This record gives sequence, C-alpha cells and structure tokens, in this order.
Amino acid sequence: MKAVLKAGLTVLVLHAGSALAQETPASDERRMMVMVGGGVEGYTRDLAPQVDPGVTYGVSVGLRATRRLGLELGYSGAVNALELGTPGEGPRSANLVRNGAYAAATVDLRASGLRPYVMGGLGFSSYNVPGGVTGFGDDTVGHVPLGAGLRTAFGTFTADARLNYHVLFDQEFATGSPVLDTGAPNRYRVSKGGRYSGTLNLGMAW
Repeated sequence: MKAVLKAGLTVLVLHAGSALAQETPASDERRMMVMVGGGVEGYTRDLAPQVDPGVTYGVSVGLRATRRLGLELGYSGAVNALELGTPGEGPRSANLVRNGAYAAATVDLRASGLRPYVMGGLGFSSYNVPGGVTGFGDDTVGHVPLGAGLRTAFGTFTADARLNYHVLFDQEFATGSPVLDTGAPNRYRVSKGGRYSGTLNLGMAW
C-alpha cells in the first residue's frame, strides 16, 4: 500500500510540475524590452481634412508577466502639418505638435517565434500649435490606444511592426469652423475624430 501511495504521489508531483512549466515563462524567455521607433500618424473623420498625416516617434519599455501577457509603458510624439486657407492671404502652413505618454497591456496570440499580438490601454497627449492658429489651440487630451502588431526576436535584438487606433476623449485642440448661430458668432464647434498610426520599432530584450 505504501508503495502504491508513493508511486501515486510521485506521478501527481510530476504532473503538477509539468502543468506549472506550461503556465510560467520558459527560462529563456526575455522578461524586459526597450524599443525605439517611428512611422506615420494621422487623423480620421472631421479631423482628417484639417490635419495632414505626419511623422510620429517614440520609446517604450515592455515587461513580460507571463509567456503571453505583458505591460508596456511608453512616450510618443508627432508633428502634423495644418494646411489652412486664410481669406485674403492665401494658404498658410502651421504645425500641430503632440507629446504624450501611455500604459498598455499586450497579449501575444502565439507564445514563441513570430508573435502576433493585440494591445489596449490608457494615455494622454499634450497638443501645441506654435505661433497660434485660428481654430486650433493648446490642449491636453486623454485617449485609449488600441492596436495589433507583429513581433520577432533574433537573440537580444527585437523588431516590432504595429498599427494603432487611438480613441480620443475630446478634440478641443481642433475647434474647427465658427458656429453660425445667431448670438454666438465667436463660438466654435469641436471637431470629431480619432488618431491612427503605423510604426516600426527596434530594440533590445533581456
């Protein structure tokens, strides 16, 4: 009887160890990543005609909790041209400058090799128009970043291609065209839209 119990306990321990090994990261999994990157950023809906696609850039730090789940903290910035027609002066050019930070969770759809993933989180951006432009102004805007990407690694080198869409809490940096309601000639309507980006990111993992 003791031999049977001992054999059963041994099998149970081995089975539990095998299951735990499947749930936890392998010993050779990289647990931290630092990446820099850049790409294209633009806007949708009412904002699209007012804000041209421009360049975006950023840096991020990723921490892996399990083989599939990670946490990412990052900075991103962008510069977009505003092509404005001013009556009597012809076209006028100005820039919309954005600087922001975000925190997001990433979920790998595969646990090894070429890793497709999805992500979502929370962030904020500070918008500035140097020199000032009618219809645009400085503002701090919260956003929800949603994205999908593809990541691979060669030793400690990591490469990542990503598409993002950012749901903006408000767009008061772009007040748009004057409202023509009687009695409110100086009021502006807030333009509606979101922000998209496509980036290529390169970095190191430990």
